[in-house]
Amino acid sequence: MKKAFRFLFSLVLICGVISCKKDETISIDNLSGEWNVIADANVVMDGSITYTFEKDGTCVKRIYNALSNKDSLVRDIKVVLSYDNTLITLYNENNQYTEQYRITKLTGAEMNWENASPRDGNDNKRLRKY
Repeated sequence: MKKAFRFLFSLVLICGVISCKKDETISIDNLSGEWNVIADANVVMDGSITYTFEKDGTCVKRIYNALSNKDSLVRDIKVVLSYDNTLITLYNENNQYTEQYRITKLTGAEMNWENASPRDGNDNKRLRKY
């Protein structure tokens, strides 16, 4: 009887620990809108990168460098999401791959990207919606 009780207790404990593990929230409905990059090793301290995602599956990327006072826009970025909405791939106007990330968190105010193609020169990003 003690063995059965220990086994059952262990099973309940393991199930409880597994079910309590919180995965980061990913709600793809929150993707639309303007997102500012708040953590990226390639962002100059006196600059910014903003992604504006449209509901039609496109995006505009704005890169601003305050030191040189240059502001550039990359338009017509095609956004492709994996079937489970955890992988985002960006293509330029010539349908050439430019960036690919795993979405590890996506809420109404925060998004985290983990670079899914480490050799492409892009870094992980933390973004905040404003």
